[in-house]
Amino acid sequence: MSSLDNYLTNGHSFSKENHLHQFRFSFLNGLTHLIAFFTTLHYFTALLGFIKLTPSFEKAVLVYMFINFISLWLLKKSKEYYTLVSNITIISATILFYMALIQMLTDEFRMVWFLIVAFVAFILKGQIYGIILMFIILFSVFITFIYFDLQLSNLAIYTFFNSFFVFSAFSFFFLGKIEKDEKEFTRLQQKLSEKISTEIKSRKEQEQLLLQQCRLASMGEMIDSIAHQWRQPLMNINAILMNMERGIETKKDPKAYLTDKMDEVITLTTHMSQTIEDFRALLKADKQKVNFFIAKSIARSLELFEGLLKDIDVQVTPMKKLTFYGYNNELIQVIIIVLSNAIDILNARKIKSKQIIIDIKIGEQLYISIEDNAGGIEEKYLHKIFDPYFTTKEKTGGTGLGLYIAKIIIEQNMQGTFNVLNTHKGAKFEISLPKD
Repeated sequence: MSSLDNYLTNGHSFSKENHLHQFRFSFLNGLTHLIAFFTTLHYFTALLGFIKLTPSFEKAVLVYMFINFISLWLLKKSKEYYTLVSNITIISATILFYMALIQMLTDEFRMVWFLIVAFVAFILKGQIYGIILMFIILFSVFITFIYFDLQLSNLAIYTFFNSFFVFSAFSFFFLGKIEKDEKEFTRLQQKLSEKISTEIKSRKEQEQLLLQQCRLASMGEMIDSIAHQWRQPLMNINAILMNMERGIETKKDPKAYLTDKMDEVITLTTHMSQTIEDFRALLKADKQKVNFFIAKSIARSLELFEGLLKDIDVQVTPMKKLTFYGYNNELIQVIIIVLSNAIDILNARKIKSKQIIIDIKIGEQLYISIEDNAGGIEEKYLHKIFDPYFTTKEKTGGTGLGLYIAKIIIEQNMQGTFNVLNTHKGAKFEISLPKD
């Protein structure tokens, strides 16, 4: 809003749908300022003897001046006084102009003010109010001509009535056009708002669908990771079972031997069960923010890729006991998506000394960066990396949803930022999250 608009509206706020009401309020406020200024000037000019006013009309001008100052105060106080002030302005001005018509016989232009007050009535109060006031003015002026000698020629009277009809007709149709355009504008605005709301709702539904697709795709990756993590424990359990029978026959204390081996099996199966629980937890969206240890979340993400990270040097910034308030599972899911992409590209490009560097800083924001040494993302793909369904892993079944969903999670669900850039080593994904 410009300084002039702010001045004319007295700083009051108006809904975007009600432009006509804002215009009328601004018009009334500006008009009242002008009337107050010129009425004050008119009164003091008469008081100093520059112009001559009858004593009663001079008092009427003084009263009219105070009425306008009160109107300014009311408009400043609240926009709810619009109806009261507009009625006061029109009625008081009409009364003053009648007094001028009868008493100020030397003023040749006193009839013009009735045209102005009729126009103002149409603008401020609408067509019906304007028509009613028009007929009241015409009838009362006609009666005044009969009972008072206004010292006006028949031509002047004839010109006034003709001008008044023409001017009122113009005001009527002019205002009708404005109100019609306002209604059409409001209708179009409502239609546009409904369309925008529908589009937003549709987009949110689409994002939820994509999120669900991403979770399903992640399930496939998680099952593969579970297979990697379960392979060694299953082999160990199989070896234990194969050696049990022979061990019972050869050991001096078969009961203690069996107990020891059963403990080993229990330990292995507990680890396998915990792996399943960890993956199940990640498939559930966080409903509430919680305080969590950042180091624990990073460690948990890495544990889920334990089988795939054996030949990769993972370096993590020491974090001590830093905590953060937010959606823990959502953050872990994003880290998993980035780690999964890093692991895939390191393996696909057959990097000899594979490396992933995870850097964590916390100040006004939580900053997490995950960098690999796979050579980076091709420049032609860099601006597309977060687009839905964009993937360079079609041959290996890439969906192109992972990074897109990760960006939605960070930027829409968590109000942070999620970006990527190329370094001299490879690709570096940066996550920034605001602290509450």
